[in-house]
Amino acid sequence: MAKNNKQNEAFELWGREFKKVDGGLDKGEVVSFVNELMKKHEALLDQAEHLSSLTKLAEKTIVEADNVAKQVQTEAEERAKNEAKKIFAEAEEQAQQIIEEKKIEALARANREAEAIKAKAQQQAATMLEEKIKEIQPELKNNAKRLYKELLAQLDSLKEQVAGLESELDDKLSEPPAETEELNPPAARADRADNEFFELLRPAGDAGEGEPEWRLEILPPIDLTQILDIINYLDNLPEVTRTELIPEINKPAIMVFLREPIYILDSLRELPQVAQVTEEITASNGAEARPRKAQIELSRKIISKQNN
Repeated sequence: MAKNNKQNEAFELWGREFKKVDGGLDKGEVVSFVNELMKKHEALLDQAEHLSSLTKLAEKTIVEADNVAKQVQTEAEERAKNEAKKIFAEAEEQAQQIIEEKKIEALARANREAEAIKAKAQQQAATMLEEKIKEIQPELKNNAKRLYKELLAQLDSLKEQVAGLESELDDKLSEPPAETEELNPPAARADRADNEFFELLRPAGDAGEGEPEWRLEILPPIDLTQILDIINYLDNLPEVTRTELIPEINKPAIMVFLREPIYILDSLRELPQVAQVTEEITASNGAEARPRKAQIELSRKIISKQNN
């Protein structure tokens, strides 16, 4: 609104008074006012630009803060997972350790209980055995006395039989020799006795065991003890199924049946009863004959010691 003043006429525009001069308003005041408006406008522009920068910075900060928050959250979750795994692993290890300790403790307790039960059972068994012995001791004494009497009676009977045989032998020795005994000299009777003894030594053969692998002929002089030692050695070899003695008085032979192939002559040469072993090489149709044959010469040192 404009105001009229007679002394100093002035106009009020936009809340500010301007002097009135000839031809209009005071130029200087108008210029000053415009400059002020321009400064205010520039100040407002600067303030608006600053506010825009602050807004962009705030938006950028918010975005970065959001990214940082997500990263922190991710790292926190990862650390939490790792920590949880570590805690679970430690807990599982502790649980396994506790289980093992409990197992050891339970096993030790079971062993103690078993030992106690065993000791108690042994004590009960000993007590029962002692009671049983006490119970049957009178019966054992009676049986022992009865057996003693029976043995004495049998011994008396044997004495009577021996006395009778001695008397009968004296009567036979006092008689002249029969003609049949003259026809059989002592050497022939010894040969017949040896043949009979060899027949007793012949084992019952098993037709299902197959053919023998070796025939070991014993060269004279013959010593039955050494032959039996050789047979016993062969029977103890793991590869040998069984042996069989062929009772020929002049040249007995040992038939050897094998479950696995073995060259037994090298082992026989190590025996003290064997002086020499010679294999007899034979062939049939270009193949090795069965049984393989060898001749054994007995040790004369052992024979001489036995004769002495």
